Amino acid sequence: MFSRRSVALFALSAILLIAVAFADEDAAEPPKPKKTTPPPAKCSFKGNAWKDSLTFSEKMWAGSLARLCAQTLLHPLDTIRTRRQAAGGLKTTPSDMLKGLVPQMAGAMPAGALQFFAYEQTKTELNKINKDVTLGGLRPHVTEICAAAIGAAAASIVRVPQERIKQPIQADMYPGTIAAIQGNLKAGGLKAFYTGFTATILRDIPWNTLSFFLFNIFKNSYETIMNSAPSQRDTMAIGATGGALAAVIMTPIDVVKTRLMLQKPGADGKLPYQGIAHALVKIAGDEGMGALMKGLMPRMAYLGPLAAITMSIYERIGKKILTDKGPNWCKKNK
Repeated sequence: MFSRRSVALFALSAILLIAVAFADEDAAEPPKPKKTTPPPAKCSFKGNAWKDSLTFSEKMWAGSLARLCAQTLLHPLDTIRTRRQAAGGLKTTPSDMLKGLVPQMAGAMPAGALQFFAYEQTKTELNKINKDVTLGGLRPHVTEICAAAIGAAAASIVRVPQERIKQPIQADMYPGTIAAIQGNLKAGGLKAFYTGFTATILRDIPWNTLSFFLFNIFKNSYETIMNSAPSQRDTMAIGATGGALAAVIMTPIDVVKTRLMLQKPGADGKLPYQGIAHALVKIAGDEGMGALMKGLMPRMAYLGPLAAITMSIYERIGKKILTDKGPNWCKKNK
């Protein structure tokens, strides 16, 4: 028989062996990694979704300031274009460069505010409505075209009266803004301020649609290749390319629009142009097809930089507004 002391030692040895065995098992088992939640996605300016974080008033302010800066800086080129497209053509001296600047600046901000707000809101709403529609991969392009067209149409509410006051001053038909307003009122009342509305729509909607469409095509291509949002300089280059290409395509309609807005009754009391189609045929017949491309170079020199400055300043102001809200600006309105 075993003594009590032997039994106690045996039991103690068994306990120690079991403890060592469990300790070795625990040591052999690798530590389980702690569960960690992935960091939240950072707010990004790639693409166009970031513009949805701008409020109603922020979009309008950004658009109005962008348009004001662009049109004011480029007004001398606009004056050269208008004078060259006028019937018979007008030479431009340095003293002519700032003619029509006051109505240009007065109309730029409300036109820009209407255009960019209508453009961005239309894109947002169309994307919500058609979120499950692909159109064979063409949905983003169709949305862009529709939004740009609606934006241009909204801006024309201000742009046409602005042009009716500005262009006659640029073409030496009136000495200043007050005289131009009085002349329009005398010629046909408030209705006179919308003479050439159809031609303006036919020029502005396609040009804006093309320039915005090309801007976004080129911008998306840039982001795909570079894997980053374009810099301020690159945004301007992209905008200039799209604006200049669109300007070439729409120059004949621009010539017709200018002629309709500047025409005066002849000795027989009749206007020389009875509408867009008549003006196209008459200008080409009387002056040759080349007359429909008059002012092409100053138009490209004006509209290329206009698109560049407008788009880059609009995006710059929008990004500055959002970054001032903090690094999580894209989650503020969630």
